[in-house]
Amino acid sequence: MTETVVLDLDTLTQALPRVRASLIEYMYDAAVFLLNHHRHQTGLRCEIRSLEEKLHNARLVWTRPYSECMENTFGDTSYAVEFAAEGIACLTIRATTEFTAIKRSLRNDGVDFWLIESDDLDRFPFQFAARMESKGITEARYPSDIKSKIEEGSNQSKRSDDSRVPAYIIVTDFGEPVVVKVQR
Repeated sequence: MTETVVLDLDTLTQALPRVRASLIEYMYDAAVFLLNHHRHQTGLRCEIRSLEEKLHNARLVWTRPYSECMENTFGDTSYAVEFAAEGIACLTIRATTEFTAIKRSLRNDGVDFWLIESDDLDRFPFQFAARMESKGITEARYPSDIKSKIEEGSNQSKRSDDSRVPAYIIVTDFGEPVVVKVQR
């Protein structure tokens, strides 16, 4: 078994090194809001899985406390889930692959972020090495909920298949929690 992967919300700036701090802060707060909604605490154990098997044990950690301001910002979990899932997906990519999210894609690309090899941060912006689509679920009620989100993300990512680089579909279920990562 591999060592435990740490998904540390405090390292989102490293997982998104060329993205504005305001977006990173929003992703962080959205994740803390959702995790608090499910009464999860920092240090939470979770799994990173494919559809068939466990890939990694993981711990989800953060230092920022939940606040009333977060409640006032998001109000409902449906507003927070997209941004929270993007943040967790970027952390997962950085921790489990050789890639780093570098640029938000255009809406028509069918993915959320373009990725480069983590060692190439200084040589960006000319060659993307992969792409990532994230999906979030506030609380999956059935395994089919996650499979449905994987299928949705996979189909959506086909819009940028002409890039000829791998696509990662990452679904985060904040209720369980579990992160499902599929490469296509």
